Amino acid sequence: MSTMTKSAFTSTVKEIFTFRWNPGNDLIAVVVSWVLVVAALYAASEIVGVEVWGGMAYFILYGVVGATLFGIGIPLYWTVAVRKRPVADLGITRRLLGVSLILQLVFSVPLYMVTLGTIQLPPIAELLPLIALALAIGFFEAVFWRGWVLLRLEAAFGIIPAILLGSVLYAAYHIGYGMPASEMVFLFFIGVMYSVAFRLTKSIWILWPLFQPMGQLVTLIRDGLSLPLLAALGFAEVLALMLVLVWLASRYYNKHRLHQAAALPRSS
Repeated sequence: MSTMTKSAFTSTVKEIFTFRWNPGNDLIAVVVSWVLVVAALYAASEIVGVEVWGGMAYFILYGVVGATLFGIGIPLYWTVAVRKRPVADLGITRRLLGVSLILQLVFSVPLYMVTLGTIQLPPIAELLPLIALALAIGFFEAVFWRGWVLLRLEAAFGIIPAILLGSVLYAAYHIGYGMPASEMVFLFFIGVMYSVAFRLTKSIWILWPLFQPMGQLVTLIRDGLSLPLLAALGFAEVLALMLVLVWLASRYYNKHRLHQAAALPRSS
């Protein structure tokens, strides 16, 4: 092992096992966003239900308000407008893109073999809405839970505490679905798995659009969720809205950076 490689390895190990106490305003923003996301999900699932307005009230509360406005909008606003940082700070980055996509494929193949490859898929008209739902909510979860919550916790406490605490919050978030505690224990370990995978490259492209949505799709199929074909269009629109918010935030940051650069005094 070369001196440079040994130094990099030592630095990585030291970073992993570094514990810190540095809570700040970012942590307050994380807690507020977590409460709002869970409240929106709970209101949609346990208070409103899927029967009101033909399911439209549930869709708006869960998909638009909870996942998009609270789950994507708040992290983007805080990162770009408040902290003046790029969207890359949320794991939405081209850095290590190729490595992330290759690793995602490597993770997804065995997952497919033990999940989707072993169950009977529903007809295509029933499958499409579930795929659209998994892609939209999968994007929200990759950005919110890993790019937002995990990285803010890491800055405050270190990598290992962030993975553990972030996974606890991820499991507790499913209170909004009315899940029993036994299932939340399982979801804690799922959260650890996704967090460790994300931390390899700190990019959401190691999780989405295949690895994490596949796990969600399996759950939806096994739970017997049935949605009308029109729901596929609705969740596709939600995903499009999320991507538009990311684009707008990135554009805002780039314009702000250009304005700052133009305001700097020029040397004669």
